[in-house]
Amino acid sequence: MLTLVGRFLLEGLFLLGQMAPYLTLGFIFAGLLHAFVPKRAVVRYLGGETVGSAVKAAVIGVPMPLCSCGVVPTAIGLRKRGASRAAVVSFLISTPQTGVDSIFATYGFFGWVMAVFRPVAAFVSGIAGGVATLLLKRNASDDEHWLKYHIQSEDALESADDYSSVVRRFLRGMRFAFVELLGDISLWLVLGLALAAAISLIVPDDFFADRLPGGIVQKLVMMIFGIPLYVCSTASIPIAAVLMTKGVSAGAAFVFLMTGPATNAATMLIIGRVMGRRVLTVYLLSIALLALGFGAGLDFLTVHFGLTVTSAAAHEHMLPDWITWGAAGLLTFFITLHFVEWFERRFLRRATMAGEEKGMELIVEGMTCSHCVRTVTEALKNVPGVTHAEVTLATGRARVTGESLSRESLKTAVEQVGYRIKG
Repeated sequence: MLTLVGRFLLEGLFLLGQMAPYLTLGFIFAGLLHAFVPKRAVVRYLGGETVGSAVKAAVIGVPMPLCSCGVVPTAIGLRKRGASRAAVVSFLISTPQTGVDSIFATYGFFGWVMAVFRPVAAFVSGIAGGVATLLLKRNASDDEHWLKYHIQSEDALESADDYSSVVRRFLRGMRFAFVELLGDISLWLVLGLALAAAISLIVPDDFFADRLPGGIVQKLVMMIFGIPLYVCSTASIPIAAVLMTKGVSAGAAFVFLMTGPATNAATMLIIGRVMGRRVLTVYLLSIALLALGFGAGLDFLTVHFGLTVTSAAAHEHMLPDWITWGAAGLLTFFITLHFVEWFERRFLRRATMAGEEKGMELIVEGMTCSHCVRTVTEALKNVPGVTHAEVTLATGRARVTGESLSRESLKTAVEQVGYRIKG
């Protein structure tokens, strides 16, 4: 038993070491993007129901490091500022599939072919979704959905002018990268590495090749597996890499890399409620059909043009040890801090809260990342009478204190930003 646990930990450590240098570099670029690109200026380019607005939204969305859940309030924030429906759908599809952090990590695990292919697929699928939205007949009810829910997103609305010093901007960017962004994905990154390590140890080599026919069947299985699963673009990488070592083709692994980060059950529910079923249908069909198409295209290129897609789960990249393990140590340090903070919020604050001003506790459904937490927190704070609101992602609970609190008012505020109150 101890031997199995030891092998599991070593396998997870090996996968983290392969990903860490590229992931760290990606986080740094993500922080610089966040700090030095003024987002209010971005919105000005996304107006108009045209193909051009969809293309611009995809260009903006591909490098942005947002998960499939965090992208929803950002996209609706863009819509409220005048972005067209086509641009918003394009942004929703292209953004969560990749980002500067996952592009670097993809290169580290699969090489340049996949590192180029992945953002290209995100870009094309985003444009396709935006164009499909243009082809829909205008429906007033769709626009009512957009206007009914008022989701604020500091990621979409924050101005870079708030920080006059380049140093302060840089420090804020690094805080965003290693505190906010890594905090969003740390749990899912650890779970992704754990799942990849378990697959590597338990599943025999060529397991899928022996049991699943090649071609479309493998890709359909990966699509069905990936669409409802919540996994960020970075955490999906080690899972796909290990699946390739077990007999899944590069194209089938790519289908998972595309559908897993782009969709999840919670996001689909929110998009359906906030934007309407027509937009949700376009969103899902664009991702599913293009994932199958790009997966087939990648297999075609590898077979007929001699392009090679390798998996770092099967071999070791030749980077100096001090870079590999220095980056792994840095990420481990910040991930540990996030888990310590979660433990403190989950268990230690209960005693403190017992002596606070009497308030009301709500169970919020549908939250999956810190973007959700900030959105719900701001919505609750804006309710008249509320003096303090604290939302905890791990437990799904929101504690609100104040005077003359109305449960119905709090429930309405949460539902207006796309989430639900249980009970």
